[in-house]
Amino acid sequence: MAINLRSPYYISTSITDTSYATLDITIWSGSVTSPPASQYSLRKSVVGSSVIVLFEISELVRDYLDITFDGDYTGQSVWVKTVHTVYNSSGGVLLSSTYTDTAFDGYWYFEESQTATPSTFISNRELFVLEDNTFRIPIYTSNSPTVVFYKDGEVIASETFSSSTDSVNQIKYVSIYGNSVNWDTFQERVTGEFPPADYEPNACLQSFFDNYSIGAVDKITVSDSSGIETIKVNVIEECKYEPKKVTFINKFGALQDMYFFKKAVEQMTIEKESYKSNIISAYGQYGTSSHVNRDFNVVGKESITLSSGFLSEEYNEVFKQMMLSEKVWVTNILETGEQVLPINVKTSDITYKTSLNNKLVEYTIEFDKSFDTINNIR
Repeated sequence: MAINLRSPYYISTSITDTSYATLDITIWSGSVTSPPASQYSLRKSVVGSSVIVLFEISELVRDYLDITFDGDYTGQSVWVKTVHTVYNSSGGVLLSSTYTDTAFDGYWYFEESQTATPSTFISNRELFVLEDNTFRIPIYTSNSPTVVFYKDGEVIASETFSSSTDSVNQIKYVSIYGNSVNWDTFQERVTGEFPPADYEPNACLQSFFDNYSIGAVDKITVSDSSGIETIKVNVIEECKYEPKKVTFINKFGALQDMYFFKKAVEQMTIEKESYKSNIISAYGQYGTSSHVNRDFNVVGKESITLSSGFLSEEYNEVFKQMMLSEKVWVTNILETGEQVLPINVKTSDITYKTSLNNKLVEYTIEFDKSFDTINNIR
């Protein structure tokens, strides 16, 4: 079972004659076979007549895992090696155990039991994806799963993963094009080639896209030794609005995409200070074009409100995890490629919708852009 660092992770013992225990913690990325020197060495003594010694390590480990996203989907995790030694009052060793685990920037819900880590690192079993755009499923490779993409009952693509000794390979983002593709659209694929090719839209190309969908899929299965999971895929064609792709860190510590298919409304608010300026010259004159009331420290902050369009109840969980995420990004598809920008969820409450209560499930979420309009990074 992998460690989810946004929830507590305890290491404990309860052995007769225990006096104290130590815990050495080593945290690193890269190859599991090349650990550095340990970063932490902890010691705790028993209290009173108790023989229980309890360590909580999540907060210490999480300092070494900072998830980033710039349009490239790469696995991000760390290895955690713990050496736990229990001593009696005379310094004799009662127990010594060493474990190495994978740690992700994920969490458990309060009412959940901490069970085995699943192969599919998303909770929803139905996807709404944008037509002719690459979508990805985050997979935990240590379970050696097989991912199969279907269209109308026919296998379009499949891939089997095996466990890896490298931390970057613990999560793989798999699409029908494999697990190393970082382009989203056909245009981005062309312009992103090396050397880059020219993309010139024309009537023939548009006619082709109007009749054929690149990478169309309607079902995905993910199977491992514990069973098989089936994910339904709904491909949405949006002709009126420009859909936005929002990427966030989900409860498994993986990057998850969701599309907002309907209208986007952008706003800007201004914060500033002002003062009254003396514009009189030495001769008692002033210019009528000079500012008497002057502004300074003008800062602009932009926000964007996105509408999801109609989805299924499966997306209640997706919105829940997005609002609980500490890092969120929006991707703009430009002629020159992708532009990934950091955003923060501004909406602070959500009422879950169901087809029974609301007939249609649709959400509108407001985000703040995570930077000032004027570049003031120094």
